Amino acid sequence: MQRVLVVGMTANPGGLEAVVMNYYRKLDRSRIQFDFLITTPTMAYESEARALGAHIFSITARRVNPFKFTIELHRFFAEHATDYDILWANLCSLVNIDYLKMAARYSIPKRIVHCHNSRNMNDALRGVLHDMHRRSITRYATDYWSCSDNAAEWFFGKGIRSNPRYRYIPNGVDPSQYQFNEQIRESKRKELGVKDGQILIGNIGRLHTQKNQSFLLKAFAALSNRDARYRLIIVGDGDLRPSLEQEINDLGLQASVQLLGVRHDMADLYNAMDIFVLPSLFEGVSIALLEAQSNGLPCLISDTLSDEGIVNDNIRKVSIENIDGWRTVIPQTGITRVSINKMLGSDFDINKQVSSFMQDLLD
Repeated sequence: MQRVLVVGMTANPGGLEAVVMNYYRKLDRSRIQFDFLITTPTMAYESEARALGAHIFSITARRVNPFKFTIELHRFFAEHATDYDILWANLCSLVNIDYLKMAARYSIPKRIVHCHNSRNMNDALRGVLHDMHRRSITRYATDYWSCSDNAAEWFFGKGIRSNPRYRYIPNGVDPSQYQFNEQIRESKRKELGVKDGQILIGNIGRLHTQKNQSFLLKAFAALSNRDARYRLIIVGDGDLRPSLEQEINDLGLQASVQLLGVRHDMADLYNAMDIFVLPSLFEGVSIALLEAQSNGLPCLISDTLSDEGIVNDNIRKVSIENIDGWRTVIPQTGITRVSINKMLGSDFDINKQVSSFMQDLLD
């Protein structure tokens, strides 16, 4: 059996965490087993991961105490490095590559860095660190993975796709888990207080500048001022929650917008929706978009996103330069789900991808 040390998981059940767990659930655990090294007290999907056989180790986060982080990281690798054949570092940027440095220092044979985003999410300093580490990453990593070819060029630099150790790893989801169900739809809409004749718009994502939910609220306000049938739910949590709550109050949207926080009934919520919206400034390939397509939902997405995550035919791109454009397009969007769901058997279908994922992991 090959043991894999996975880093990059957090307490937030976001897209990165979902991708890791989707593959972990499906792989042959008699051949491959995961353990997790985290810098939070708890981990998203922790109970499930433990039930699947994983060990979970927690150390102090670098942002909390850089000195303790360094000491504990050294101690962990000194004690456990020989237990692992593979390090799988799931990252949204190269700001912190200390895990890869330690894995190289302690001779873990295969060291994968896996890109999960297409732009720097934070401040200019982090961008400088990313660029600096991009130039040195080949000294520590042996393999280079990405959720999309477009994201890979930002993350690793142009030319990475010609590297023989580069792999495109699709963000796998299980479409069968998100199939539309009318009974669940009716039950969940009742729970959410959605009345007959109302149109429910849904957005899934961490409450972060990248996800552009402030823009969404302004566009929704322009829409609901003209048509009271519309409701909006935003699923997720994050640092921007207080400011978004204030914006909802300032725009007078308390009766029509709900911030639902972190939820564990995502399939049911997709069933309740009529339209899925994703006005993100950038994405790698959005797991939420893939899940929404698995449900057959019509989707409106930012025109800044690549086409790599578009599978079904009822997806429309809208400019995020113009709030009024979203107000206009949403009423033009039908609320009928696709009759032929192309997600089943697509490159994003985890059931199709898991065998090649295992091969890439063990190669």
